[in-house]
Amino acid sequence: MMTKRMVFAGLLALSGTVLAQQSTDQTKEEMQRALNQQVMNSPFNAGDVKKAEAYADDALKKGIEPVPTPPQYWQPGWTCGNLTGYAYYNYYDYQNCIYYHRYYHRYW
Repeated sequence: MMTKRMVFAGLLALSGTVLAQQSTDQTKEEMQRALNQQVMNSPFNAGDVKKAEAYADDALKKGIEPVPTPPQYWQPGWTCGNLTGYAYYNYYDYQNCIYYHRYYHRYW
């Protein structure tokens, strides 16, 4: 037969587990917010620009066709430089843009 003391101990353990989970969730949320803020505050690095240009030169020599479609977030009137200021920047999008421009002498 369960005593009041056993029931109380079980409820106390359960509430401690729930509070620990809530604390962990809050900590994760705070850490994610801090990381997001750190990323947004850090200066943008376009990666190795010379490497992208070397890729374009090499691909031109090999006669490789550039990627025909721009990234989904591409806007009319943009240049490759606009990619570096975009929040979801991808180095390969930048590299493809450099090569596309070098190949066709225009942007997407």
